[in-house]
Amino acid sequence: MRKPLIGITAVTAFNDRLHAQRVTYPQAVWAAGGEAIFLPCNTNTDNVRQIVSMLDGLLVPGGADIDPALYGEEVLPVCGAYFRSEDDYDIALIKEAVKQGKPILATCRGMQILNVMYGGTMYQDIPTQIPSDVDHSFGQPEEHYHDVTLEPDSHLAKILGSTVVKANTSHHQAVKDACTALRVVGHAPDGVVEAMENEDGSIIGVQWHPERMQDMEIYRELFRVFVEKCKK
Repeated sequence: MRKPLIGITAVTAFNDRLHAQRVTYPQAVWAAGGEAIFLPCNTNTDNVRQIVSMLDGLLVPGGADIDPALYGEEVLPVCGAYFRSEDDYDIALIKEAVKQGKPILATCRGMQILNVMYGGTMYQDIPTQIPSDVDHSFGQPEEHYHDVTLEPDSHLAKILGSTVVKANTSHHQAVKDACTALRVVGHAPDGVVEAMENEDGSIIGVQWHPERMQDMEIYRELFRVFVEKCKK
């Protein structure tokens, strides 16, 4: 039986000399019964329709910051590196996946680009714009974790089987004004938006990295359900 093919967007590195992605993303897809392929950023989006037509689902992972111009703001000194071509290509892929009815799972920056694509805005830097006792940054040598509270009637809560879940954290930007096309269904203890989804659950975005928490059954289940949706 043919396995569902999941496209995973690749990030730009080494001054545009390399497109790469963490191995944990395809590992999570493989473990869930799918097949994975990396999608390198292309400055020409003419190929997007053909690329998406070959896929059964789209996984939009973490990466660099997002160009503030996309949500109508000037670049603040606290904003990190961003790649506009990467933003544009991801948005083109997402729009085409929505058009073709392909399921989407977005993590970290992936959820953020979903929000921006649909008209939402971003905090360019959590520590300076919304100071909090919750440390959202990547910990050294180990990751930081915090709880996320989910809406009881959300697709995500039903998939994970709980309204309070443990999440790792590795970001300094966050959703400010949430778009209207997606519903906010998860928050950190300090109120930072941690999860969004559309009405039928075919699009789910989380601010954390479940692909790096595959030792937990709930996150194996998240990828299993995603791959099952892609089969259809």
